[in-house]
Amino acid sequence: MENNKRKDILMIFTFLTLALSLVSTITYMIYTIISDGTTLNYVISIFGVIILAIFSIALVVTGFFIENKTAKLFIIIASLLLTIYSIIQIIIGINTPKELLPNFINKNINEVTSWAKEKNINLIKEYAYSDDIERYHIISQDIKEGTKLRKIKDLKLVISNGIDTTKITKVDNMIGWKLDDVIKFIDDNKLTNVTIDFRFDNNVEKDVIISQDIIKEVTRNEPITLVCSLGRESNQKSVIMENLVGMDLFHATTFLKRNNIKYNIEYAYSDSTENIILKQSIKQYEVISPSRNVEVTLTVSKLDEVTIPDFSKMSVKEIDKWADNNKIIIEYEEEYNDTIKENTPITYNVIPGNTIIINSTIKITVSKGTLKMIKFTNVSNFEEWAKENDVSYNINYEFSDSIDRGKLISSSHKEGEIIKNNDTVKLVISDGGYTSIPNFIDLTQEEAKKACLDNNLTCTFSYLDNNIGYTKITKQSMRANSKVPNNTSITLTIGK
Repeated sequence: MENNKRKDILMIFTFLTLALSLVSTITYMIYTIISDGTTLNYVISIFGVIILAIFSIALVVTGFFIENKTAKLFIIIASLLLTIYSIIQIIIGINTPKELLPNFINKNINEVTSWAKEKNINLIKEYAYSDDIERYHIISQDIKEGTKLRKIKDLKLVISNGIDTTKITKVDNMIGWKLDDVIKFIDDNKLTNVTIDFRFDNNVEKDVIISQDIIKEVTRNEPITLVCSLGRESNQKSVIMENLVGMDLFHATTFLKRNNIKYNIEYAYSDSTENIILKQSIKQYEVISPSRNVEVTLTVSKLDEVTIPDFSKMSVKEIDKWADNNKIIIEYEEEYNDTIKENTPITYNVIPGNTIIINSTIKITVSKGTLKMIKFTNVSNFEEWAKENDVSYNINYEFSDSIDRGKLISSSHKEGEIIKNNDTVKLVISDGGYTSIPNFIDLTQEEAKKACLDNNLTCTFSYLDNNIGYTKITKQSMRANSKVPNNTSITLTIGK
């Protein structure tokens, strides 16, 4: 009696642990399926947890048939280990950061390109002008941030080309305006080629515009010159030096010129922006009196230059690495080529040995390797394929009693044969069987019907005026003895 009670308790404990392991492994399987991961890892993980779930089910089924006490103990241990493993994996998964799509708005395209290569995501790039987003930075992306990466194969980005300098702007008459209002007008309208000169004037107060050379509609990059008054020379005052670092060259030099401070410019390479003040020789808050003959040296950013390598000796992978290291944007196009191996550059729009500034774009056409003739089911499929791959072709049609209409009779290139760069694919397509048009004139309607049937023609009859007393064919819509496809329709006229 005691032994039976112990057996029952052991059985209950066995089934309890089996149920626990089954629930935990199935939970782990469901969690893995709905969680994130790269495509390969995701598939492998699902495959693994399905096997684990099947094993757990098999363990449960085995538990129903085993009577041996020792075997049941091993099943309990296996079930507990399986439960612990599943729970640990779920906890690790919950605490592991998910691979989600970031927000790339305002990010540099070079950063995004490097990220996309690492994640094996294809970038589709479009360019557009933007007044708000800096050049080569992202304006928009077609997939929302937070989307799981395993769901993304292609990501479309719109990249800023900077401001549109060809946009038309009306330049007002600014004579008499205050200098700060003029600077605001220039900034608001994105004018990129304005020069403000300064001179002393006894009749016009300081910081008021004296003259301008253009008052009309202009493009944003059209040169405009303004002259601003420094006021009376005798009224000059001491100036507290401002922090010019981070300003663009126009605003920094305008500050110096409006305060009659001499300056000179030195350039230093930068890997991010150009025409931005990097350094100034006179520190912020230093007082400059009119009596001091000082000259401020401004160090201005200039985009770094890189030497263009010989791309013909590089693979696409090597080009991408060079571009990433040197902050150069590469735009690829692909085409088939029978002499240049796959993933090798064919042409590019730069000259090796020359230099270009960073953030420049290089366009490279890359070989897709040899193009081979396809097997096609109809002419439309072939024509679509030929246009997609820029294949020159010529199609002729011939009658054939043995080959159905629209089917291939012959081709200059067999299926799987290499199509060379300057080849023209020549196809001969069946127009189906053909027949000759008989001479129907003077035949009766019954005779004409029999002739149509014998010659695989579809005949329709019309009557001249009315058919009273008319019994013979007097006119046919196609000339006798002309060759036409089978089942061609011909109209026969009955009349006098």
